[in-house]
Amino acid sequence: MRSTLVAALIALGLLGAACSRTLDMSQVESELKRQVERDLGTVGLTVTCPNDVKVEAGTSFTCEASDASGATMELTVTQDNRRGRVVAVWDITGAST
Repeated sequence: MRSTLVAALIALGLLGAACSRTLDMSQVESELKRQVERDLGTVGLTVTCPNDVKVEAGTSFTCEASDASGATMELTVTQDNRRGRVVAVWDITGAST
């Protein structure tokens, strides 16, 4: 399954010291869940992302979305810093049923 590339402004909370900020992954997971469910017309997804992802424009990380049946999707999230805000661009990069 392939989705179109979607740019979504995510209010990515920042945690940690000034020299080493990390994304608030619970907030990222919640926002990705909302957006993917809306875009795919489904409900009940669980989204899991890695912990301790540093805030750094241009870097990517992979999250996994799954539904109650066990089907999974890999979501590649790329950080794009625009005017001091972190924007996440995500795409479905793999899926299994």
